[in-house]
Amino acid sequence: MAKPLVSDLNVGDDIAAPFVIKEMNLAPFRNKSGKYLNLVLGDRSGQITARMWDNAEPAAAKLQVGQVVAVKGHVEEYQGQPQIIVRTLKPCSPDEYDPDDFVPSSQRSEEEMLEQLHANIAEVDNEHLRALLEEIFGDEELLARFATAPGGKSLHHAYRGGLLEHTLNVVELVKKAQELHLQLDRDMLIAAGLLHDLGKVYELEGELAYEYSDVGGFVGHVVLTDRLVTDKIAQVPQFPLGLADLLCHALLSHHGQREWGAPVVPATPEACALHYADNLDARVQGFQSIIDQYQDQSDRWSRYHPYFERRIFVGSNQAPDESQS
Repeated sequence: MAKPLVSDLNVGDDIAAPFVIKEMNLAPFRNKSGKYLNLVLGDRSGQITARMWDNAEPAAAKLQVGQVVAVKGHVEEYQGQPQIIVRTLKPCSPDEYDPDDFVPSSQRSEEEMLEQLHANIAEVDNEHLRALLEEIFGDEELLARFATAPGGKSLHHAYRGGLLEHTLNVVELVKKAQELHLQLDRDMLIAAGLLHDLGKVYELEGELAYEYSDVGGFVGHVVLTDRLVTDKIAQVPQFPLGLADLLCHALLSHHGQREWGAPVVPATPEACALHYADNLDARVQGFQSIIDQYQDQSDRWSRYHPYFERRIFVGSNQAPDESQS
């Protein structure tokens, strides 16, 4: 029997199925002693909040993020959204679930995206930049991680292959920018677009749920990218120092603002174009991921999202309500 997916759950359902733990923490009761268990459970279709009121502390001692657990409970409504009230849960052994049920993936095939990646490298005329890209993406272990890594933990492209998909989208956007602004260095834009999030292959880890690695938590993917690219530049004979500085500047500044994690802010037109292309693709996909969570519901607006600092219109398949116009 197929596992019931998060996207299929409705208020009133009784459930007995495996889910992966995305987040968990113990919280104190307001009106009595003891603690209850807050959870975010998920599978390849999405995620749902859950609460375990009874025997929460001994249960939590046996659990960890990224673990698949067998959940028995009931779906109730809380603040307009479904949540699972858990009666029991226990860790699953590997033979009790299918890993494919828990790993959301890009809708694009890995083979198609890798073909596009190599086609982009072939477009680069600058021999030094092309040699660098071939050195980096010729590393089979690094390429395998790059092709399967998520683009983020939760905000955008947070699924298998998301990093490669996002990277290719950014390259297409910067190439379009160069068609409008012919003074931009096309080779620099392609190289920076392909490399800007390279450090994410080591920033995040996990098979069924993504968490920050120690090095990801300490320095983040922007610095990791600079380290990786700088190390590879040293392996390319006679790579010009000025060209290295321009490329690394674009990579280090691609978040655009220091408060967004950029060690430096964009100081070249190419760095500026990369920042806005990265932000555009990340935000549009981030909006869409929120809309997808409401696809089977009647809501027209999402809950307030602190990261985007707004509610998002999720009734995109319906005409806006004009009754209040």
